[in-house]
Amino acid sequence: MANPDKVFVIGLDGVPFDIIRQWADEGHMPVFKRLIEEGVAGSLGSTMPPTSGPSWSSFTTGKNPGKTGIYDFLYRRPGSYVFPPVSARMRSGRSLWSILSERGKKVGVVNLPISYPVEKVNGVLVSGWMTPYYAKDYTYPPELAAEIDREVGDYRIYPAETFAEGRKDAFFKACDELLELLTRTTMHLMDRDDWDFFMTVYFDTDRVFHQLWHYLDPAHPWRADDKRDLSTPVKRYFSRLDADVGRLLDKLPEDTRVMVMSDHGMGTAARFIVLNNLLLETGWIKLADDAGTRMKAFAFRRGFTLRNVHKIVDRLGLAKHAEYKNVYSFDGVLKRFFLSFLNVDWRRTRAYSFGRHYGSLYLNVNGREPQGCVAPGKEYERAREELSETLLSYVDPELGRRLFARAIKREDLYAGKHFDEAPDLIVTPQDPTDIVFGLSDFGSNRVWDATYRYSGMHREDGMIIAHGPGVRSGESFAGGAVIDLAPTILHWMDQAVPADMDGRPLASMMTDDFMSKRPVCVAEPVSDRDDTSAHDYSTDEEEEIMDRLRDLGYMN
Repeated sequence: MANPDKVFVIGLDGVPFDIIRQWADEGHMPVFKRLIEEGVAGSLGSTMPPTSGPSWSSFTTGKNPGKTGIYDFLYRRPGSYVFPPVSARMRSGRSLWSILSERGKKVGVVNLPISYPVEKVNGVLVSGWMTPYYAKDYTYPPELAAEIDREVGDYRIYPAETFAEGRKDAFFKACDELLELLTRTTMHLMDRDDWDFFMTVYFDTDRVFHQLWHYLDPAHPWRADDKRDLSTPVKRYFSRLDADVGRLLDKLPEDTRVMVMSDHGMGTAARFIVLNNLLLETGWIKLADDAGTRMKAFAFRRGFTLRNVHKIVDRLGLAKHAEYKNVYSFDGVLKRFFLSFLNVDWRRTRAYSFGRHYGSLYLNVNGREPQGCVAPGKEYERAREELSETLLSYVDPELGRRLFARAIKREDLYAGKHFDEAPDLIVTPQDPTDIVFGLSDFGSNRVWDATYRYSGMHREDGMIIAHGPGVRSGESFAGGAVIDLAPTILHWMDQAVPADMDGRPLASMMTDDFMSKRPVCVAEPVSDRDDTSAHDYSTDEEEEIMDRLRDLGYMN
């Protein structure tokens, strides 16, 4: 039966619009070609930084990271210089499906990143990336996990292979298996109950692009003089994805509105910039003066680093299966042997970095950090200006150019009750192929080094395709960001948009007739959840999630 207020969302993590449009035009993705031609499509803005933690959280809530409290997939544990993984429970802001459930709508959500621990909904929910590997409580209702295993197969969230040239056939076979498993699970849950809103996320698209972007870029530094067209296996994977999306669309009730979106884009990654090394070199970080630190610093300068250990593990093939994650599980112990934040003299250190993709910088503020030495107020502002000048004026002696293009103050990006947890400054690279890393303390002994394991990394522009009743036909997307999608979906479903959402319904995608008949309705702010907590994973689960991030290449 036709129901134009039903909404079906397909998430494709890390997928830029331009490459999908190209492959659609070339005939590799006919389902996407039809959606683009019949709907509204284009590039979609992400969050700052454009990483899965903040972007999926802003999609979920329609709020900026200053309100969600999610600025990365790690956070600084209060009273420490320790950075454990985030979870859904520590996210502030009600989810779209929680709001819909409360309003009597039936929902289904499958494989959404950072949705663990699962929340109660009026329908079904299967958590995604950042779920502990051995978790059994990854579904709502709880008995749904056994049902999926029984009716679909042995469900899993994470891939079974990491890419290497010597085992690329096994890698693509594992990608195909995970793709088929997610599609069949989604189809089963679509048929299980009637629903008003349903969403599924293909997260493996992000991993394929991360690990195989050099197959798509003949000029990639990994390619040397090899200018052959290596793109065929990547195109084949996305052709399979296109066919699976077609399978899902064929099951939709007539007149369902469809949204295909990604949280951010992807592009070439040539160099990792280890920002903490630059802070160490320029005097913003000071090391302790004990004998153990001096010994570790000596070894560090001669290449005794976590990065080199990981590269050896990769070359030996010990990381080929994500399940065999114990090869990285000793990093917490190894930090006691390698130079790390454990060796920093925090009483004399004025700034440090942790985070991924762009340079998230934190001043070591007295009263905020446990051993802060920068006084709030005028001293804080002077230090931030000085830090900005230090980084923007730095010219790398090997590259012969500046590394950073912009230094953005946090008040220019964020607002909300979690503003004080935001990075004080974010620096963006001058060359977009430079990727700033601050996740492994001093993981490398250089300010920058060639990338390994990942040949592609995030860009700010993702994608959106809208299709269905009231959506304009054959037009380019006029502009908007991932934060606008939750309010847009509410509007599509004839639901009022909470006033405290930062995003706004994307009216430009809709016909004039639709908007005249359904003007945007604003509701009172929705009360926040009462179960938010920064302490969610057990110690073992935190270690396992960190290992998972390393296995997938998210930490160097």
